[in-house]
This record gives sequence, C-alpha cells and structure tokens, in this order.
Amino acid sequence: MSASPSPKTLLIVATSLLVVSSSVFGGLTWRAQSTATLSQPALTAAPYVPVGVDAPVVKNTVWEAPSALARGRDWLYDLFTPPEIFYNTRTRQFAVSAPLTGDEAVEAPFGLELVSVRPEPFRIQLIGYVGGVGAARGIFENRRTGEVFLASAGHRVADLALEIKAFNVRAEAIVIPESTSFSQRVATATIHDLRAKRDLTLTQRERQFTGNVFGLVALEGESAPREVLAGDTVKSGATTYRIERIATDPATIEVTKTAPDLAAPVRRTLPLRFDPTETAPLSP
Repeated sequence: MSASPSPKTLLIVATSLLVVSSSVFGGLTWRAQSTATLSQPALTAAPYVPVGVDAPVVKNTVWEAPSALARGRDWLYDLFTPPEIFYNTRTRQFAVSAPLTGDEAVEAPFGLELVSVRPEPFRIQLIGYVGGVGAARGIFENRRTGEVFLASAGHRVADLALEIKAFNVRAEAIVIPESTSFSQRVATATIHDLRAKRDLTLTQRERQFTGNVFGLVALEGESAPREVLAGDTVKSGATTYRIERIATDPATIEVTKTAPDLAAPVRRTLPLRFDPTETAPLSP
C-alpha cells in the first residue's frame, strides 16, 4: 500500500502549476497585443461650421373682448381674469362682479336702486280694538295717509272708497304647536270695497294683502326709500323714472329713465342693490 503525499509536496506541486499557467497566459496576451493593429476611420464629411438662422416670424393677434352671457351684461368671462361670483343668502340669487380690463368706458350711475320687493298690504288694516264686548271699536290704519283712527260698523272711509259693514270681538282659541293652547279676544271687521264691489274680512291677528307687490326704491341723494307700484313715476329733479314692472322671483323692477340730457329713454332691469352684509364670495 503506497503512502499519501505530504501536504508540503502538494503545496509545491500547486505552486509550480500556478507559475507555469501564469507564464503561458501572460505570453499569449503579450503576443496578441503586439500583433493587433488599430485602423483609423476615414472622415468623409466636411468639418462642422456654425451657420446662423433667421429669426422666427411672430404674428400678433388681438383677442376679441368677452361677450356678455344671457344672465346680464356683467356676466363676462375672460380666460385669465374670471369674475368674482357672490351668493345672496336672503334672495338666494347669484351676483357677479365683472373684472375691469381698463378698456371699458365708465357707465354713468342710473340714480335709482331697488331696496326690496314686498307684498302690497290692503289700503286699510285692523291693528287692534278698544272697549269691552258690545261697545268695542276697532283701531284702523289708513295705509295711504298713515292715519290711525277708531271706527265701528257703519263707518265709511271716503278717501279709500271703503265701508265698515260689521265689527265684532270674540274669543278665539290660540293654538301653539308643542305648547298649551289659550283663549284670546280677537277683533274682526267686514269691509266692503266700493271699487272692487266685494267684501273682505280683516282681523287684528294678521295683515291683509291685495295679492300685488310693491317696491322700495332709493333715489340718489335721498336717505329714505320710497314705495312704488307698477305704473308709478318717480321724479328726481329733471329726471323721471317710470316703474314698468315689479317681479318677486327674482326680486327685480323694470324702470324707464327719461331726462333732458338723454338722447333716448333708458330702460333697465334693476336687481336688489348690493348689500355686503348679506353676500359672500364663493370659494374656488
């Protein structure tokens, strides 16, 4: 049985193989590098020469001014300057503040503003009574003059073309939701309207309305508003405003303005005047 080679012998053999292989591969590498030749590429194109270019032709185009929408002349929408839109919580309407571009002419003030539109109360109102049962008289208000007077059945109000046909005071049950009901004396009056040739009943508990509406308008330079009906005219110096129509939804009035310095009458639909306490801009 032969003996195994010693570790020293194996190490010598491995070292010898490493030296021989390194010498062989090193020689082959040097031979390959010495015999290789690099070829120079041929340049066929002409050398680069920078060349100037002509400036581009710039065409100036003027955009047309934005046109008004159907909702009104103030509803102008431009690309970069959109209007600021507000919402009136009382009238539940939108209002718009058109952007100023600097090109539009400043419009002369109209001189009249709409403060509110309200239902028209009947020309006489029953607001209370005095005296006991059987001897009571009603407390009436003349809506045209503001006069308050006492009257009972048979009284005639000539300037209003009205006649009080009956007046009485009786106990009525007052029902309050989710509370205790109670009895209260309430005055009522039967009025004959000589103009309309009909009877109607007035009560002190609620106001009587005609079914029409009236407007409160403010004239420039006046502190107190005026009540107007459709067909009324309002004068301010040499200027005359005729109320053509009053609407409630939305609250607007149509007014025709005439004046010596106007070439032709100006007709305009006026919304409620802007009140900053009741409007707020919409969040973007």
